[in-house]
Order: sequence, then C-alpha cells, then structure tokens
Amino acid sequence: MKIRKKRGPASPDKEPPKPLASGWSRINWAVVGLCGLAALAYSNSFDAGFPLDNATLILKDARIHQLSVANLAQILQHSYYWPSGEAGIYRPFTTLTFLFNYAVLGNGENPAGYHWFNLLLHLGNVLLVYALASRCLSGFKTSLSVFPLFIAAIWAVHPVLTEAVTNIAGRADLLAAASVLGGLLLYIKSSEAMGLRRWIWLGGLMAATAAGVFSKESAVSIVGVLIVFELFRPSAGRWRTLLAGCGATLLPIAAMLYQRAYVLNTSLPAEFPFVDNPIAGASLWTGRLTAIKAMAHYLQLVIWPGRLSADYSWPQIPLASGSVQDWTAWSAVAVALAAIAFLCTRSRAALFFAGFAAVTFLPTANILFPTGTILAERLLYLPSIGLIACIVIALTLAAQASGISHYAPAIFCLAIALCAGRTWARNADWHDDLTIATSSLEASPNSYKLHKQRASALFDSDPRHANLDDVIRESDKSVALLQPLPDERNNRESWRLAGGYHLIEGDLMRGASSDTSPASAGEYRKALDLLTRAVAIDKAYRAAYDAKVSAAKKRNPAVPDAPPADSDLYQFLAAGYARTGDAAGALRATRKALALLPQTPDAYRQISYMFAQYKREDDAAVALIDGRIVTSDAALDNDLLDLYESEAFARTCAIRREAGNRAINHNCLRVQEHFCGASADVARVRAAAGRPDLARQQKERGAREYGCPA
Repeated sequence: MKIRKKRGPASPDKEPPKPLASGWSRINWAVVGLCGLAALAYSNSFDAGFPLDNATLILKDARIHQLSVANLAQILQHSYYWPSGEAGIYRPFTTLTFLFNYAVLGNGENPAGYHWFNLLLHLGNVLLVYALASRCLSGFKTSLSVFPLFIAAIWAVHPVLTEAVTNIAGRADLLAAASVLGGLLLYIKSSEAMGLRRWIWLGGLMAATAAGVFSKESAVSIVGVLIVFELFRPSAGRWRTLLAGCGATLLPIAAMLYQRAYVLNTSLPAEFPFVDNPIAGASLWTGRLTAIKAMAHYLQLVIWPGRLSADYSWPQIPLASGSVQDWTAWSAVAVALAAIAFLCTRSRAALFFAGFAAVTFLPTANILFPTGTILAERLLYLPSIGLIACIVIALTLAAQASGISHYAPAIFCLAIALCAGRTWARNADWHDDLTIATSSLEASPNSYKLHKQRASALFDSDPRHANLDDVIRESDKSVALLQPLPDERNNRESWRLAGGYHLIEGDLMRGASSDTSPASAGEYRKALDLLTRAVAIDKAYRAAYDAKVSAAKKRNPAVPDAPPADSDLYQFLAAGYARTGDAAGALRATRKALALLPQTPDAYRQISYMFAQYKREDDAAVALIDGRIVTSDAALDNDLLDLYESEAFARTCAIRREAGNRAINHNCLRVQEHFCGASADVARVRAAAGRPDLARQQKERGAREYGCPA
C-alpha cells in the first residue's frame, strides 16, 4: 500500500509550472498589447509637421536631400547643426537616418514618414524595456507575473516622452535609448554564453554602442549601466565578465570621441547662449544648486505630467539664490532620494533601476558639466524607465504590506489610461511652431524664447498681419524678460524681431499718407530703441565670439572665419532711422548692412531708397548699378528704370523707348557718369578685399563698356 504525502500550500514566491506553449503565448500577447497600446497613444502624431529644430535639421540641411558620396562625407565631416550653426554636437548616425527618410524612402517634406520611423523605434524600445524588466524582476516576490508588463506599458505611453517620439528631432534620444537597452540585453546574453557564441554577443554589444554614441553622445552611459547591472546581480566571475563588456563598449566610444574631437576642432567654436542654460554662466556652486533644483522639476514631470513645455529658457528656471522655491525644490529632491534609498533596501531590483536612472541621467544633468539646455523633457526618455520601475515596485510593496495587493493592477491600469490620454492630447501640440509655442507657454510662461517663437509664428501665420497687436504683445513680453540681462548675455534676435514688428505697426498706422502721425511716430521711436539695443547686443556678442574664433584658429588654422554680423539687423536699423528722420543714421546703417553682405540685392535697393528719400538721386542710381555689377541680379535693372522715370530724371536722356518698351540709354552722359561711378566703387571694394586682379578687371570693363577713364 502506497502512502500519499500530504501536499502543503504552494510557495507564494513560485508559480506552478506552465506548459511551454502557454508561456510563449503569454509573451506574444504582451508584445501585441504593448505595441498596440503605444501605437494607439501616438496614432494622431502623424499630422505633426516640422516645428522648432526640425526645420533646420531636415528641411534646411542640404546634406540629407540627396543620397551621394559627397553628402555622406559632409555628414561625417561636420557637426550636427552644420551649416546653420555650431552647438558642439556630433551625431552623424542620427543625420543618416534623416537622409534615409528624405532621400531613400522619398519622404522629402512629408512629415508622416519621419513619424512612422520614430514610432517604430519607440515600439522597439518598449519591447526592450519589457524584456529588461522581465529579467530584473524574475525574482520579485509576488504572486503576480505582470509587473514587467505594467512598467513597460506605463513608460510606453508616458506623456513626457512625446518630445522624443512625436518631435522628429527627438530621434537622437530614441536611437541612444535603443543602444543602451539593447546593449545591456546583449551583454546579459554574453555573460551567459560560452566560446564563440559569447564573442558574437559581445560583437553585437560593440555594434549597438557604436550606433548609440554616434547618434547621441549621452549613449556613453552604457558603461555605467553595465556596472550598475553587475552590482545588482552578484555572481561568480562577474568582474571578468564586466571587463569584457566594458572593453566591447569602450572601443566604439573612443572612436566617437576621436572623430568628434577632430570635427569640432576644425569647426567654428560652439555657441552656448546664457539664456538657453544660465548654469553655463554661473559659479560652480550656484550652477550645481540650480541643476539640483531642475531635478525636482524632472521628478514632477514623471509623477504628474499634466503641464508640458518644449522650452525652459531664461528666466523660467532662474539661477539658485536661496529663495523659498529653491529650498522647496531641494527638499523635494532630498525626500525623493531618501525614499529611493529606503526602497533599495527592500528590493534589489529597485536598486538596479535607481542606478539605471542615475547613470543615464548624469550626462545631461548639468552636474558634471553644463550642457546646451537647463532642462528638456526629451532628456527623460531613458532615465524615466528607472524612475517608473521604482514607482511600480514601491506601490507593489506598499500594497502587499497593506494587504491590498489585488488592487495594484487596477491602479496601474488607471495610470496607463491617464498617461495614454494625456499623450494623445499632447501630440496635437506638436503640429507646428504656433501650436507648440502656445501650449508650452501654459507651463513655461516666463520663457523668453517661447514668447519670441509665438510672436514669430503668429506673424508668419497671417500674411495680412491683422494679428499684429498679438504679435507685438508677445515680442514685447520676450524683450521684457531679457531686459535685465547685460548685452553679452542677451539675445539679439528677440530685440531685432520686436523692433521690426513695431516698424511694421508704424507703417500700418501711417497708411498711404506721407505724413507721420503721433501714433506712428511713437511706434517708430520704440522700434529704433529696440533695434539700437539689438545692435549693442550684437557687438558685445561678436567681440566675445570673435575672440573665441581667433583662439581656435591659433590652435588649428583649418577653423573657418567667423561669420559676418547680422546684415538684416542693420537694414532694420536703417529703416528705423529713416522713419524717424535721421538721414545720416539711415545711410550709415545701410552702408554697414551692405558691407556685411555685399551679395544681397535688397541691401542695394535699400541704400538706393535712402539716397532717393533725401534727394540724392544720382547716388541712388549708382547704388543700384553697384548691386547689378556685384550680384548680377537683373531685377535691379527694373529698379534703375523706375528711378530714371522719377521726377528727378524727368528732363534727362536716361531712358530711351523702342516699340513701347523702355531701356536704359547708355549713350546719355548722366547715365555714363552713374555707371563709371559704380564701376569705380566696385573696383575700390575689390582692391580693399585683397583682390587687385578683380579690381583691374573691373576698371577694364568700365573703360570698355561705359567709356570710363582708366
């Protein structure tokens, strides 16, 4: 007779074994559910256009508009924002993906294809997060096996990620995250394999790291992630395994750093405006305390992403000064760190995820060194994985301790639904510059840049400028926020745009009348004051930047010359002087604009207009001919004909008519004097520019075509 052993209750830490097919089915359902959930949350993102940096990186970057060896070389040999500007960033792999969209897939200026690419990258990252969470929580003491799914689901639809997913330019963060997550999983596989298979996994880790660091520099955090993982998972021989993994990552990182240094050392110095990140201009302790204050805002965005912003420029997050707000933020960070530290004593998985969040956030935290921005939501794309995992683990442990663990899934499902709804609503904000600036101002009302961007977007949205009052209101708010800053830390563009808007307002008030009303005169005076400040800011900035360029050229003569000052600024200034009756100031400003950008036809038209306005019609004619010679713009001939038909030349032989058509009479003595004067002007300019050969050619041309004296 057989004696049956009495079975006790099943261990709460172990689930009954399930058939293999059932396990695979559960994974398949998880994959389908996560992809479907994320796709649903971002289903309305394909209508978004190319706001903010997207226009510069995609529409204005000729390198990605055609697949060619020359363009590939330009991408590898120049920085991320080249030729529009220099920000000390080198991300060729990200630019190559834009090239793939634009030229290979043929998406061109249709944004939908770029959004599909971003969404597919995000879906891949969601699955990587699920795989990683499943691995790290495999020993988590709970009777439920779905917590990795909740972590991945909440992260998949969290609203703070929209700046990386819906914003096309956020692709760099998507690629870097794929590198870090995929690289960690490849490393885990290598640690479990032997022989050739181990080297294959390490080769995959090396390739993933290379793709990541050439997509965004912050992907170097993969090294820290590997170290944190091994601290989380003590095992025999772990340091030997870690050494092999770090070796696989350090080689591509070294290659990136070498190529990046080479490219940046042959480029113009990077521009780090104080108004974009005040930490860069602060003292050591003030800057770091400000960075800690910004961390409180990052934590808030993860916990409650109700109000989101695409910009946090000056003075939305002012430098730390010991105010009540500062102490509140520092206290919040301290409490969060204490809570995480306590959680880590209860869960080894939480220890890993907390370390993951820390090491992936550190490169962009403004702690080790100032970055290009004081705060940006896209920077949370990777660190938020660790924070969300810690929150899920903490709530689960709290529910178990309270005896209400069966309510935890319902709480997480509610969080997923709320996040998905907020993400779906946030996608619409990224439609264009106007929508993103308007919505972001609700969260960042003190950002000078958002007021400037909204003013510019409003102005461009209405060709008739019926909304000019709203435009001026926004631009005035921008310069009011900048007013206290010294010139060397200010933003020239905000003042220039504001001055231009007030000029247009004055012109609209004056209408067709040649007389200036008191109201329009007031607008002209405001414009001139704003533009004068813009010039002062430009000079202060140029002095500092030219010094940087000179120092860079001493180190490496291959560094290009500094770009000229803003020609448009001086054209606006000339108009301001002209509207206020200062003829001498108008001519000085116009000549300055012309000297800065001699290839611009409009500059010659403007200086001609200035001369004509002050009854110097001969000088006006010479200015137009100067432009015709230098720019070869045939449209300037029509401007010259219009001038010759004015009252000042009514009794001259400047125009001849043939079959009802008008033409310049080159046999007219006065016209010849104009052309000879212009020829002499151009020859002098070319000689002063160090081109005596071109000056000589111009003299010979003047003698040959216009009969000018040698």
